[in-house]
Amino acid sequence: NPVELTTSHKRAGVRDLRRWGLTSAAAAVIVRLPRAVTRRRIQRKVVEISAIDDLAIRKMEQWRSTPPVEELGELASRVVAAAEELEAGLVERSLEARILLLAAFCGEHLLLLGPPGTAKSLLARRLVRFLGKEAVFFERLLTRFSVPEELFGPLSLKGLEQDEYLRKTTGYLPEASIAFVDEIFKANSAILNSLLSIVNERVFDNGPERVAVPLRCLVAASNEAPESEELEALYDRLLFRLIVNPVSDGGVSALIAATAFSSDPQDSDEAIPLGLEDAERALKGAATVTVPAVVVDIFKDCRSHLASLQPPELVSDRRLGQAVRMLQVVAWTCGRSQVEVCDCSLLAHVFWQSLENRETFQTWLQARLAKSRGRQLAAILSGLLDRVLSKATAAADLLGELQVFQRATEKEIVEAERQQQLARAHCWLPHKETQNFCAAVDLELDSRSGPRTLLMEVARLSAAAELAAEEVDVYVRKRRAVGDLEWSGSSSDASTIDEQTFKLGKHKGRLFSEVAENDVDYCNMVEKKVAAGSFGGDSPLDRQVRAFVSYLKESRSQ
Repeated sequence: NPVELTTSHKRAGVRDLRRWGLTSAAAAVIVRLPRAVTRRRIQRKVVEISAIDDLAIRKMEQWRSTPPVEELGELASRVVAAAEELEAGLVERSLEARILLLAAFCGEHLLLLGPPGTAKSLLARRLVRFLGKEAVFFERLLTRFSVPEELFGPLSLKGLEQDEYLRKTTGYLPEASIAFVDEIFKANSAILNSLLSIVNERVFDNGPERVAVPLRCLVAASNEAPESEELEALYDRLLFRLIVNPVSDGGVSALIAATAFSSDPQDSDEAIPLGLEDAERALKGAATVTVPAVVVDIFKDCRSHLASLQPPELVSDRRLGQAVRMLQVVAWTCGRSQVEVCDCSLLAHVFWQSLENRETFQTWLQARLAKSRGRQLAAILSGLLDRVLSKATAAADLLGELQVFQRATEKEIVEAERQQQLARAHCWLPHKETQNFCAAVDLELDSRSGPRTLLMEVARLSAAAELAAEEVDVYVRKRRAVGDLEWSGSSSDASTIDEQTFKLGKHKGRLFSEVAENDVDYCNMVEKKVAAGSFGGDSPLDRQVRAFVSYLKESRSQ
């Protein structure tokens, strides 16, 4: 610690100064210094300690700017209005209404999994308003004993008299614009073949002729996911997959108010403010939308993550292509020329296969979309500070490198906050999903190695370098002594989101950080068992537990 020297101290000479704990060299230098220079250096050290945070805050205020607010375009506004009309009078069905409308807009099909009485068929009927009054709606409930005639129409008796195997399709699925097929996975092999060609190729083989069908969207429903292999082809052709749960306890009051007798009719036959011509225009415009490399990487990571689950899940090439085209339509309707990261939130309802892995994938995807380059930046900053401590980087050079680092960190923050603004103005994402996305981004930005945290550290280091250039190493050493300015393992592959997600056990789908914070008993239990020699094998569960214990140890060391 610096000691303010008086005139009597300076007159004391080297011998007395050494009694006060200074080395011979330091004492000799101090004796030769003029009194004014000594006091100036001492005052600078005092200012450094007291003013460094204040200067850092002023720097942050200069560096940071509020991102521009995104506004809905004309088409996006009509999409929101149409979705609100579809869900009018329904409770907790915002997501289902938007995905249903998006499926019809893209010309894709969707699957609704859930118990009876959750408004699945009602939503499908309302979708007819998207196509206008000329749309044909077809609805059927299948059983194990259903026959093809129930879906495709009866055989034509006149055709049989002329030795022709033809069906009368008027009023049946081959002539429907919107179709709702309940318990679709009870379809037998006699139905499946014709159903597959209608769903995927939009054609129906009626006798010797292959006839084009006007089907825009098939809404399939089931109480359970398919189990037999013969249903996998049909399952893969249903792009969107939603779990429709009963209304939560918090929504019961709203449900009672919505279903009570009222003089105001809930349903209307009037067309919604979005039509088939808008969809056709969007499909053409989507061809001009580009898919950037960052989105391509998300697709690759989704495919790799699903393949690593237990049991492994494969994403077909057809599903990948459909998902890309769907996101292009989404971007175009939002008034953009390229697919954005926030658009990929919709993949949470596209890529999962089994119910047991659904939450795992959705949790992982949310963290993946919020991922930043914070870990890599933290590793770079840590290396820079190591050079400061070893005197390999001078104060003047440090300020220059911090400016470069500041720009790189600000770029990460600006991009993340831009994605948040795009999500808030997204016409296809319901409010709850927008909130979840923005919260995940904020969590990443404000984490220990997050860009916002790093930018604040850059401001402090810059302030320290400006106020006391020759003592920056002292400042860094003091901060590190209390555990700050340390990001061990920031660039390690072991710190990736994928490897920090539980894939098995009672915490399946949760992040390591979440479990470490909320389940102390589990943490203590697995640490004791690993220390006793358990989980030493090579099974997925053993590797997962050892990775979690390593994560706990690394977190405590930081």
